[in-house]
Amino acid sequence: MKKLLAVIMCFIISLGITGCEIPKAVDPDYADAQKTMEFLADAIERKDAEAIKEKFSPYAKEHIYNFSKKIDRLIEEFPQWSGEYEITATYQRWSNHGKITYMHTPSFDFSDENSSYRFRVIYYTESDEDKSKLGYYSIQIFDRLAEDYSKEVYMHGVEDEPDIWLWDYTESELYY
Repeated sequence: MKKLLAVIMCFIISLGITGCEIPKAVDPDYADAQKTMEFLADAIERKDAEAIKEKFSPYAKEHIYNFSKKIDRLIEEFPQWSGEYEITATYQRWSNHGKITYMHTPSFDFSDENSSYRFRVIYYTESDEDKSKLGYYSIQIFDRLAEDYSKEVYMHGVEDEPDIWLWDYTESELYY
C-alpha cells in the first residue's frame, strides 16, 4: 500500500512540477537489480558455486567456454572487501517486430586493500525472441584503476556472447 501511495503522490506532484522521479525503493526494476547483486555477493561469500550456476540462462550455460571453471575462479579469487555499496542499475528494453526483450545491467563499485573494482552482471528478465536467454547472461569484474589492460579487455555489452570476465582475463587459459 505504501508503494502505491508513493507512486500516486509522485504522479500528483508531477502534474504541477516536471521531473518527478519514482524513488528507488518503489521502482520494481531497481529492487530486482538490488536483489540480484545481494544474492551474488552472498553466494560468493558462502562459496556457493551451484547457486550461482543455477541463475545463469540455459543459453549462457551452453555458450560460456569453461563455465564451471570460471564460476570457481570467480568465487576463489573474489577480492575480500567489506562495507556498504550502492548499486547502479540500468535497463534496456527493445522490440523487434513486436517481440520484447528486457535486460538489466546492475553494477556496483568496491575496493579492497590494493585496488578498486566494478562488479557488473547482465541478465534478461524478458525475451520473446529466445526464452533460453532468460536469466544471468554475463558477469564482469574489472579493476577500475588499472592503467593498462590487455588489448582484449572491454566492457561486455548487449551484442556480445555471454561470458564471465574477471580482472585481466586475457592472461588465463580459461579464455582461450
